[in-house]
Amino acid sequence: MMSTFFRRSILTHKAYILYGRQFVNKPSFLQDQIPEADYFENLKQAIQNHNQNWSEIKQSLLKSPGNFNHKNVDAIMLKLMVNNKILDTAQSFANYLQNGNALTLGSTNGLLGLYYEIGKARKLSDRERGFILDTYETLYDKYKILDYTTSEKLLHALCVIDETKKAIRVLDEIHHSGVPSHSAYSTLVATLFRINKKAEALAVIQRGLNDKRPLLYAAYEQWINYIMRKYKTNSAIVKYLDEICVHIARNCLTLDAATSKKLAESYTSLGWNAQFSTISRHSGLCECCNETLKCLKLTSDEFQELQKNVKGKLIVGSDLFLKTSPEELQRFLSFVEKTAPYDIVLDGLNIALAVGSPDNRQRATFLKAVVDHFKRQDKKILLLGRKHMLKWPKQPLEYLKKNTGHFFTDNLSQDDPYFITAAILSGPHTDIVSKDLLRGHMFNLKHENLRHIFRRWQWQHQWMVFANRGRPQIMVPVKFTPFAQKADAGWHLPYDKEDPRSTGQVNLGLPNLTSWLCLKSNVVAK
Repeated sequence: MMSTFFRRSILTHKAYILYGRQFVNKPSFLQDQIPEADYFENLKQAIQNHNQNWSEIKQSLLKSPGNFNHKNVDAIMLKLMVNNKILDTAQSFANYLQNGNALTLGSTNGLLGLYYEIGKARKLSDRERGFILDTYETLYDKYKILDYTTSEKLLHALCVIDETKKAIRVLDEIHHSGVPSHSAYSTLVATLFRINKKAEALAVIQRGLNDKRPLLYAAYEQWINYIMRKYKTNSAIVKYLDEICVHIARNCLTLDAATSKKLAESYTSLGWNAQFSTISRHSGLCECCNETLKCLKLTSDEFQELQKNVKGKLIVGSDLFLKTSPEELQRFLSFVEKTAPYDIVLDGLNIALAVGSPDNRQRATFLKAVVDHFKRQDKKILLLGRKHMLKWPKQPLEYLKKNTGHFFTDNLSQDDPYFITAAILSGPHTDIVSKDLLRGHMFNLKHENLRHIFRRWQWQHQWMVFANRGRPQIMVPVKFTPFAQKADAGWHLPYDKEDPRSTGQVNLGLPNLTSWLCLKSNVVAK
């Protein structure tokens, strides 16, 4: 039976969904200028003064500075206690709330969050588990669509009690109001591996990749634990650990430090040699094993697929038409068709701004030096810029126009898709010069395989320009493909050592050269 207090609490719920987008009211206690830490100090002091007499604590907080009020005080208190990991105290408050009080939706979400945190440390009691299940049933009895925050809290709580079928339903529902978080996907994947449901876990992983939600450490940890638990021979364990590495390579992923350490420990336990290494930008050489990583060049079919899709996906499929005219776009495409192929395409304004000066003469001189660099190599150059650059000092501007093919877009146009399109339509040997990592344009290519092809093309063809005492320092493309690669005797896997809690990441542009995991088998191949 559903408890009376919970039925009353659900009546306060409203879902704010419009045209598939979620409108979330910022918690009132964060709308003022008081830091959250000060709220927590006020709460701690009130708890000490009133010895967990929750009615008195609430009254004390309602009189304190800030935006506490009768509607939000319970939710704020739960949020502060859960965020600051005083879970025993939060559980005492939860018991108080469930003793005949009408819960607001914020308090309900707070309790779901609390039970998720507690459930990671111990098995939940029947009452705690019952609250989660009651919440699930009542919300879906009452509402067709749940708001984003409630859905996320509910999914996490369901996972901690292994109710994965219900959690998958909630995951589906989240798409009505947004994209599920990295944590939602990874928590569900981790739970599925923990209860030995590999096929379902792999299906959710693929859904997460489609939503650009690579795995967090919690999911990788349980995936590895599943393998180590299920398989008994070293050869079988290595085979299925390699599936994780294939997943990392196929999806151009960069690991977090915790996952790279977990993988290193797992392979080491099987007699492998695992070391953290760096890769030479100029040669692709691993400093630990002296093996050279490969440059995985696009095949002719892959480039043709990219070329076929890029015009429609990057230009027509983006918001470019909001910032330019169809006439300008057609002039540009006709220009490229008549003048291509080029050896190199320059993102003119991006390069000029790298000098770091507001002076247009310095910008033009800096860009001229880059043009000179490629002219000395007898390259056919296309310079793309904006029309306001035509007001730069005449002498360097005339030099730029004389020594390049050039096209200047309207000042309000988005010029990045122009130079990417020019390069790709120009042919498979055309390079680009820009400091822009082109993240948004990769993600405008909706198909996962196209995004990976685009990223490989970028790594092989993008030069970057930086300023060194006012002079251009030109960085050539890396000599290898900087994502996970398999060798005859092991793997090289990139990871991010700066933030051990970071999300699993797609490599978005700047190659990772300093943080690699080198895995080598000690078994000599026959």
